[in-house]
Amino acid sequence: MQFLKYTVLRLGIFCAVFLGLWLGLSWPIFIAGIIGLIFAFAIAYLFFNNLRLKANEDVRNAFNKTSANKTSKQLAEEAIEDEFDESRRKTQPPAE
Repeated sequence: MQFLKYTVLRLGIFCAVFLGLWLGLSWPIFIAGIIGLIFAFAIAYLFFNNLRLKANEDVRNAFNKTSANKTSKQLAEEAIEDEFDESRRKTQPPAE
């Protein structure tokens, strides 16, 4: 949930700066977009560090849940592949 909050916050900052420069001051769309990205990054990084770290933790937990469920068969096959790779490396001459 923290990831969603952080993403919406950064998007809101970007939109405010971008629309202010593009529509309010009639800057070119490309320049307004780049400056909006820079401002959104800098403000979120400097002033919302705690929320950024919590969002990072949410993403890390989400990825840890999906990769930890390997069956014993998958682990055995990975061990066989690793052993095969090591045997191939030992028999090949070193690259020059």
